[in-house]
Amino acid sequence: MLVTIPNADNFQVQRGLFVAAWKVWFKRFHDNHLEWPEGRMPIARSDKPLHQLLDEGQRFSLELTCRLIVPWNYRNKEMASENFIQMNPALFRPVPYTMPNGDIVEGVRLTDQALDLWDELSYIAQDLYMAFAEARIQADIETDTPEAVVIDDAGIEVIGEDIYPPLVPEHDDTVDDYIQALVAWIAEDPFQPLYQRKPVGEAISGWDERLKAIFWPKPRMGYNELSHISSPLLYRAGLIGKGIDDGLQWTYEDKKLAIKTANEIFMLYGVPQREVTADNIESVVRAAVKEDSDSTAKMNSGWTHIASYATHFLEDYEDRTPHVAWNSRVATSIISRLDFLLVEAGVDSPEKLFPNIGTVPGSGGTRPRVFSLDWPTGYRQWSTQIAGSKLLTSMRDILNNNTDSEGNRLYPSMPLAGGDRGLWTVRGVQMVLSHDGY
Repeated sequence: MLVTIPNADNFQVQRGLFVAAWKVWFKRFHDNHLEWPEGRMPIARSDKPLHQLLDEGQRFSLELTCRLIVPWNYRNKEMASENFIQMNPALFRPVPYTMPNGDIVEGVRLTDQALDLWDELSYIAQDLYMAFAEARIQADIETDTPEAVVIDDAGIEVIGEDIYPPLVPEHDDTVDDYIQALVAWIAEDPFQPLYQRKPVGEAISGWDERLKAIFWPKPRMGYNELSHISSPLLYRAGLIGKGIDDGLQWTYEDKKLAIKTANEIFMLYGVPQREVTADNIESVVRAAVKEDSDSTAKMNSGWTHIASYATHFLEDYEDRTPHVAWNSRVATSIISRLDFLLVEAGVDSPEKLFPNIGTVPGSGGTRPRVFSLDWPTGYRQWSTQIAGSKLLTSMRDILNNNTDSEGNRLYPSMPLAGGDRGLWTVRGVQMVLSHDGY
């Protein structure tokens, strides 16, 4: 039940995911989304780079769908080849497609077999596949070239009203003073969650309310639902991370567990990767738990999630650093706010106070944002991954420990799935920042 894409070195995905992607493409980019079962889609095969296809307005096509299914290394190459159609006869049936200008071009529609497969899936499985397909649109879209890629500029947007910060450090203040000001600013800055440019709920403020309002990749996948899906992956990734931290040697079963866990994390966040091997996973997790800034292990907007999940167990250890998923959203949130605070304090370079805090390319929502200072590039840099994780660990500690003159907490405790509350975690801080930076 797999779909093979030959031009991506025979990369494979579940057939259910491809049917879900077809349905999502009709929902997003077709005039009548209800036509998806019998509707037709142009193949529009092309060897143009992904950003150029999008600049030309090509979104509703099999070519673009395939480009978003495959790992980033292949996204600037033709994917919807004749060989691809021939290798997947159970999924597609070639048909003519009438373009808006009346031209007849090559197209495809889903086969009865593919529709039967979809109908036989449970509603829970269908909904998960739809979420995974939607995540391909909402995720950081990486390619092997630096051009910005925006699949859907009407996606998730969380835009604050940008009040003036309640605390502004002085020129010679410490790093901690800036982080204190950063936490306080996010606490007071209101924002309105939006989806496809429409409000989702009311405008809110406060760290706890921001967290409760998050969703990924669509409003029906809110904080509780995402927590439920993430829980088994956090548990299994934690076993991997703790085993490496304890110096255990991986067995064959450990390697199978690692590969399956990593692929499911990539699926959840819409960031498919190639070379998902036990050796690569072990290298990434080892670099994370050992805080190896010089590591040559893989790192991008996908592998950073592996580092984050596999080190979540370090929340139970003092003086250890659970990792953040340092993608373009988190980087944009942190850097745009620190940039403003530093400029207001008369600091002309972030290097002394925040070395290795670096940018990650990303477009969509309110990204990219204009910065006044010269921030280094942190993309695929373990030094930035570790520096960002330490910064968020400091933010977590401020949220958990700061009190007023009477000993009362300055910030509300972290909401937990199901309604309880507890201590803030790096993962909780990260989820707030991910929406703040979009």
